Amino acid sequence: MMPGQKLDLTTLENWLWEAACKIRGPVDTPKFKDYILPLIFLKRLSDVFEDEINYLAGEFGSVE
Repeated sequence: MMPGQKLDLTTLENWLWEAACKIRGPVDTPKFKDYILPLIFLKRLSDVFEDEINYLAGEFGSVE
């Protein structure tokens, strides 16, 4: 990619996927669940926590 050239979404996704594969190293496909499921759980927990904080802020006042 040349300096000043715009990066499209597909190129970015491919570049990030290749970087993740290099960092992760060789992992068997069934082992992916050991990485992915905890990340999905933490993302869901984070989303629910943020929603709950916003709900309580609406009920009782500011978050601060």
